Amino acid sequence: MLVITGATGHIGNNIVRMLLKDNIPFKVLLRKDGPELANLEIEKHIGNLLDKDFFSSHINKGDTVIHLAGYIDLENKDYKQSYEVNYLMTKIISDVCYEKEARLVYASTTDILIKDDSGNYVIEEDISKIKHNYPKTKTMATLYIKKMQDKGLNAIILYPTSVIGINDHKGSQAGKEIIKAANKTFLPYVKGGYDFVDVLDVSKAMIAASFHEFSDDIILAGSYYSIKELYQLIGELTGKKKRLFFVPKWVAKIATRFIKGLSPMMIDIVSEAEEFNDPKLKLLLEEHIPIEITFEKVLKEA
Repeated sequence: MLVITGATGHIGNNIVRMLLKDNIPFKVLLRKDGPELANLEIEKHIGNLLDKDFFSSHINKGDTVIHLAGYIDLENKDYKQSYEVNYLMTKIISDVCYEKEARLVYASTTDILIKDDSGNYVIEEDISKIKHNYPKTKTMATLYIKKMQDKGLNAIILYPTSVIGINDHKGSQAGKEIIKAANKTFLPYVKGGYDFVDVLDVSKAMIAASFHEFSDDIILAGSYYSIKELYQLIGELTGKKKRLFFVPKWVAKIATRFIKGLSPMMIDIVSEAEEFNDPKLKLLLEEHIPIEITFEKVLKEA
């Protein structure tokens, strides 16, 4: 049996729809129900996601848990919720999976990866060096799972890049920014960019990871665009000419004080992000959806 957390989220509700289509049995564990799952006939269990007994009662030997639930603190103001949702809940789920001999498929993030001296992607193990709540607590959770893997936990850690695509009911930050850019003529951009991946590709890869015994970390990447290239593409897809002007990073950070929905963390992420290419992704996903098609879908669904 597949057990899913975060089923009302962007990745989660797409996974649910895929599983229903393929008649794969599963159940979802929720803090509360939501409109994202409306009219879907699925097995739901509502409970306290920080209660170990809640997970113990719904995770059994041989199950696979796809753990998606998380909290992205874009304004970097709520460490407590970041800690509880991203780290503590993950720790509890990892412990239960270990005790019940269940498999864990964990959705981490490429936001916690850095390059070492050899050019390999690694995790910063010195938590004190991480200044933002989201990557800090996701790093803590990821490192804990790795520690549990050493003890015998059957787990795989997947690192999605920026996930975009259909059924984005809650409005992911990337989806919101794409739609905003589509409606504007004058667009400031900073040096940097991001790797974007279709939510359907991510969902397929996570389902595939549930039915394999791979334990290696795998990056779920798609296509990298600089912010300038992204805005140019949006202009082409909408048929609306964009007037672009470069803004230094320090100026952009000051501007976040006055622009709602924009934060210093977002500026840091796009400024530091690089192109990802993990050959192990082929173990889970044979073909990619062209990201240009994904952008078209996002703009049409808006």
